[in-house]
Amino acid sequence: MFDFSLRQVAAAALICATGTLAAAQQADPAPSGRAAFPSIALQESGASGERAIALLGDRLPAVAAAYRKSPQALREMLLRDNSLKLDRTGRLYVVDTLDRPLPPAPATPAEQQAAAESLAPLDQTFKLHTRPTAKRTIYLDFNGAVLQGTAWNGGTPTINALPFDSDGNSAAFSDAELERIQYIWQRVAEDYAPFDVDVTTEQPPAARLSRASATDDIFGTTVLVTNHNGVYACSCGGVAYLGIFDDTSDFYKPALVFWDMLGAGDEKYVAEAISHEAGHNLALQHDGYAGGGYYPGHGSGATGWAPIMGVGYYQPVVQWSQGEYATANNTEDDFAVMQATGLPLRKDDHGNKTGTATALTATPSGALTLLSGAGVIERRKDKDFFSFSAGAGTATISVSPDARAANLDLRLQVLDASGAQLRKAQPPATLAASLTVTLPSAGTYYLVVEGVGTGDPATTGYSDYGSVGQYTVSGSVPTP
Repeated sequence: MFDFSLRQVAAAALICATGTLAAAQQADPAPSGRAAFPSIALQESGASGERAIALLGDRLPAVAAAYRKSPQALREMLLRDNSLKLDRTGRLYVVDTLDRPLPPAPATPAEQQAAAESLAPLDQTFKLHTRPTAKRTIYLDFNGAVLQGTAWNGGTPTINALPFDSDGNSAAFSDAELERIQYIWQRVAEDYAPFDVDVTTEQPPAARLSRASATDDIFGTTVLVTNHNGVYACSCGGVAYLGIFDDTSDFYKPALVFWDMLGAGDEKYVAEAISHEAGHNLALQHDGYAGGGYYPGHGSGATGWAPIMGVGYYQPVVQWSQGEYATANNTEDDFAVMQATGLPLRKDDHGNKTGTATALTATPSGALTLLSGAGVIERRKDKDFFSFSAGAGTATISVSPDARAANLDLRLQVLDASGAQLRKAQPPATLAASLTVTLPSAGTYYLVVEGVGTGDPATTGYSDYGSVGQYTVSGSVPTP
């Protein structure tokens, strides 16, 4: 259990300090790689579409350059997406409205299994990290905060943002709330697994989030998960400024996610919103389509698909996208945009050929040897090679994606010592893959793991573009 008053005092100290500093830095120098943001003072805030274009007037090219866009691209963005707003300083922010009622999110068998197997001790809920030594950070703040001196304050000097609270007691977290926070973190961690970033629930030192100058390579952003009442008046799941992840100012942070608007804090809905709003901080636009502003996805069953920057509430496979579905109105390369805004891909964790294969962990068990391993597919064409020794006979091997909310659709191959394929598994209707293969003789064999797509991206499938993420390997082979 945690005392709310202590949590808010700590949060207030951090945000007040950074907010006051940021207020003096709104016309900050540009991060390396893009133009400085022009000094602008508009007479109104919240304009979109044609009105926003008119307000910018001859300053539009300078604003476009600061967002790494051409003037025409910025005009098209504003005309295409009414959720994209202009504040008084000429900055762009997004109000992610709920364009349809949210049904109860059903639990899947994988979620039910993960619920019993993958929790950290509950007293570690606010000490979770994915990559604690990474130079980039995405902090998931469920503790509430006092906002002062931020862009969200407007004419309100102090905003008291309440903590995540699904049981009506904001003074302490119940065990059920702590479990839900862990599962939300797991889902967001999977979305950002390809990147060299620490997704954490532990409040970092200010220096881990604030960027002191264009040469400072340690920085990040915060997504504050709070109740919208008294914070932001909207029928929306979240709000965030566009492309401020690598800014040398904290004035336009944090991104806000409103748990009370998302199925009363439903695990999947809140996690999808967090990844989405952090994506806006990383300069990603909405994945829309001819019939609406947020593409809801397509397909069905275990391989039903949607884009993270569309709306991922209704499908199990939710991935980064480059607009390959029918009538897509945004074909930006999500991975390229995020890297340009300061989020690097992580280094390849396993070799991509037999000569650099990683040896699987082997545990003798009588006539069989049990195999285990794990990894991350970090990029579209990544192939992870593993080696193992076995005797002649039957081998059974499986590879499984993240148990909670997989982004990765898997292909599995077994090769002999010469690199020739003995067996392949790529089931069309599931994300995991398994096979049974007869090993002809004792010796060294190889396992190849890679991400794939399924079906036609324009109809009911998806390509291998966003098929990245975490996986585990398990199996048994004859003891050599």
